[in-house]
Amino acid sequence: MSPQPIAPPPPPIRAKKTKSRKHQPVKLVARKKPSHARSRHGHVKKRSVRRELSAGGVVARQERGIWHVALLKTEHKRGEVWVLPKGHVELEQGEKISDAARREAEEEAGVKDLSIKDQLGVTKFTFQAEDALVRKTVHYFLMTTGQKTLVPQAEEGLLEAAWFPIDVAIKTLEYDTDQDIVLKAREKLTGEPLPARRSQVRAPRIHR
Repeated sequence: MSPQPIAPPPPPIRAKKTKSRKHQPVKLVARKKPSHARSRHGHVKKRSVRRELSAGGVVARQERGIWHVALLKTEHKRGEVWVLPKGHVELEQGEKISDAARREAEEEAGVKDLSIKDQLGVTKFTFQAEDALVRKTVHYFLMTTGQKTLVPQAEEGLLEAAWFPIDVAIKTLEYDTDQDIVLKAREKLTGEPLPARRSQVRAPRIHR
């Protein structure tokens, strides 16, 4: 029997060349933080906003040709501070803003027989309460009285009530907005131009 012919080996398989792609950089996009907070369970919790309307003012009394202003001492996170009397307007009771200003001054400073002379202005500010962001609007009025004795409203956390000469009151008040309101009251009471608000000298208060 004649030997079978040996078949030639198959040609080698060559891989096809492919076009290489250049590496494209990955663009990173920053995620925006949500405007609302999340609870500890992961639920979205919208930030609530509450609007409040208050009224108060400058209670003034003249003695020996000098105007005095009633200030109240209260406890603040920064310590004890002096402020003007003010409180919420009872809108649900149909209370007028000017009536609320008189009522709050009478209750907080323990002064009666107040006479409203003029409107001093409106201030607006925002602060964070435990349950909401509060946007507060406060209307201020100029009020006069002949009463000398003051009694702070203890149930509202007021520590002291005292009469200050009006220039001393401006320097003693803690907040710039209160200082500006008393400056306007001073101009209306005395007819003198507005003085510089801040000073290094503080005179002692009088008449508790």
